[in-house]
Parts: sequence; structure tokens; C-alpha cells
Amino acid sequence: MKTTIFNLLTSILLVSWQPLGFAQNNPLADGNAAAPDEWLLVKKGNPWWYETKPSPTPSQLQKRTPTAAEQAIIERARALVANRPAKAFVLMDGDTVLYSETKAPADVDSVFFGFSMGKTVTAMAVGQAICAGKFKLETRASEVVPELNSKALGNATVRDLLRMASGAADPNPDSSVWTPDQFKEWGRGNLNLVNLVTEDRIAKAARGVFSDYKPGEVTSYKSTDPILLGIMVGRATGTPWSQWIQEQILNPMGAAKSGLYVQDRQQNGLADSGMRLRLEDWMRFAVWVKRSSREQGCFGDYVRTALSTQISNGSNPSTRKMGKLFAGYGYFTWTENSIAPNSAWASGWGGQRIGWNTDPANNRMVITFSNVESWMPEVYELAKDWNRLSR
Repeated sequence: MKTTIFNLLTSILLVSWQPLGFAQNNPLADGNAAAPDEWLLVKKGNPWWYETKPSPTPSQLQKRTPTAAEQAIIERARALVANRPAKAFVLMDGDTVLYSETKAPADVDSVFFGFSMGKTVTAMAVGQAICAGKFKLETRASEVVPELNSKALGNATVRDLLRMASGAADPNPDSSVWTPDQFKEWGRGNLNLVNLVTEDRIAKAARGVFSDYKPGEVTSYKSTDPILLGIMVGRATGTPWSQWIQEQILNPMGAAKSGLYVQDRQQNGLADSGMRLRLEDWMRFAVWVKRSSREQGCFGDYVRTALSTQISNGSNPSTRKMGKLFAGYGYFTWTENSIAPNSAWASGWGGQRIGWNTDPANNRMVITFSNVESWMPEVYELAKDWNRLSR
């Protein structure tokens, strides 16, 4: 019964929050990317989704009294929460939470859907697989997913995929790649993600002005690349993707609560967006990424690379498909924000954000969850000033 109600709500939202027609599956509100509460705050998923578990060693988040300079920015954040479509706002200095607020119906027990912040989660999980020797950045997709033999997508390397540079077809303006009929089948649990990303419509090369794009040639933000990497990790490790996420992300970051990870019935993870966590565990993920970026060794090197520009997002903001305020892209993470310098961002549809200061000596972080994306420039302005603070 719960699944039926959930799917009914999804169908209603597809009609009321977005224009009808092909090639748009994510909700919109007045032309802006939107995340209505019925999407953002779902606590119970379909029965075939994975329910994440707390880490055997949950990490502790700290608190302290803000400085006067910090308090001034906290007051600005409070005003944004009160007057913008925010659902949560967090300001951190390392593992210390200086400010955390939710707005009804969200609360501390809400399970927040990260949307495409899940891509950054995927980037970290891929890094763990690389550092475990399961494959390399140079490994081609067809080496792990033979269904892609003789298809253009099969020529993309792990590094190409991490940079959204597979060269494969890019069918939808909202970065999704399924058709409306496939989206309905997904909601019913009838879509296999391997079949989706290996079908000719998706796996063929995208056409440039004069010729087909080659892997690594240009970044094009879409769901194909992260979903395929999730499948590759599952096959290369012999471990269901959700289990890999549990063991290599949630456990080491010290998750304290349960959450949800979206997957199909065959346990192929929706690696472009599948992570749903309570707010405090999104904080723990942010802290773990920052801490990892300061470590020596394979994974530390990988995270530093992931949070730095690996490919250009184009020189003209008006022609960028996604990330109009970002000139660069790392590994499933946005870089070169035009408002907040020296920052890297996990970014999700509708205004879900984690912002990291990329200065190794500065641990400032900003986290937001939102119903509508339109006010993100104000978040970046606040992040710029938060990142400038020193203790």
C-alpha cells in the first residue's frame, strides 16, 4: 500500500511540477529546478531499495560557541532559512557544527534526498575501488561491462566517466537519460539499470558539430556516466553497489543513523542520485571527504584530484547545460565557482549543496537542502564569507 501511494504521489508531481512532454523527468517550479517535500523528505522507499545502516564506529560531531564574526554570518543564514525555500542549512568548521537549522516539515529525523549530491558520493566510492586495486582510471568500460563491446560508451575510461566526458548520447535537458515510459517502469521496479545504460539509444556517441564526440573530448553532464560506474564497481568488486557504499563510504565516515540507497531489483545502484541520509550524516560525509583530502596515500591523492578541476565546463556561462556558475568539473564534483573562490561543491537538483573550502588549512563547509534552486547565488555569497573566516 505504501509503495502504491508513493508511486501515485510521484505521478501527481510529474504533472503538477513540470511541463509535460518528452525529455524532462525532474520537477520544475516556475522554470527553476525544484525538489518538493514529497521528493526531498521521503522516509520510506520501495521495498527493493537498500536501507543503510549505522557505522560500527559512529563519528562524533562537535559544537562550540561561535566567534562574533561567525555569529554575524550565522544570522545571515538564519535570515535565508526564514525567507527562502530552504529546508536545512548547516555551517561547519571541520567536525564542529556552528549552526544547524531545519524548517518544517523537515526536522532532525528527516531523510534528505541528496539528488545529484549522490554523484559525489559515487566519486568517493569509485576512488575506494581504484585504491583497492579493483580497476584503474585507464580501465575502459567495456573491459568490465562486456555488453558495451562495439558501442561508443564502451570506449570511455573510468577517468572519462568521472569527468562526465564519456562522449555518449545526451538525450534529456535535465541530465536524466530515461524516457518517460522508462521512468514509469522505474517507479514500478521493472527497469534494469544495466539494460538502460547499455541500450543503443544511450550507448551511442553524441554528435558534435562536425563529428561524433570521442571519450574525454568534452564534458556533458548526464546520468549515464555515474550509473555506469556504479555497475562497473559492483562487477569489479563482486559486491552489490549498495554494499560497497555501506562498507567504503558509510562505515568509514562514521554514519550514526540509517538511511536509504535507491537501487533496482537486481541491486544495481542509482549512482547518479541514490543517496538519502539524515542531515547529521550528510554532515559526517562532508567531514570525511574533507579529512580524506588532507591524508597521504592513494585515497587522499584521489580525493584532492576529485575536488579540483579535471575538465572545463566551458568558458561561457550562458551556454553551459548545467552548473552555470561553475567553470570547472572534477570527479562528479563542481569546481571554480564564480562567486565563492577556492571551493568545490556537491550539487543536487533543487538546491541541495555541500560546499568545501579547498584550502588544505581551512576546514569551513556549508550544507543546504532546498525546495527550489533559484537562491543558490546567495548561498555561494555566504559560503565565500564563511570561508574567509579564521579562528
